Amino acid sequence: MSGQTSRDLDQADEAELTRLGIERVAVQTFHWGGYRYGNARDAIAAAKRGAKS
Repeated sequence: MSGQTSRDLDQADEAELTRLGIERVAVQTFHWGGYRYGNARDAIAAAKRGAKS
């Protein structure tokens, strides 16, 4: 399912997720300098390091 969005999921996929007890959660992603970070502190640290160079 890599690369799929919630719009790509059909009813069969939704049923499979439910059957397996898989929950959908919203995730915040932070982008800086062409990189993607899973938490704000890492993005801030990278931006600060980038500002020094």
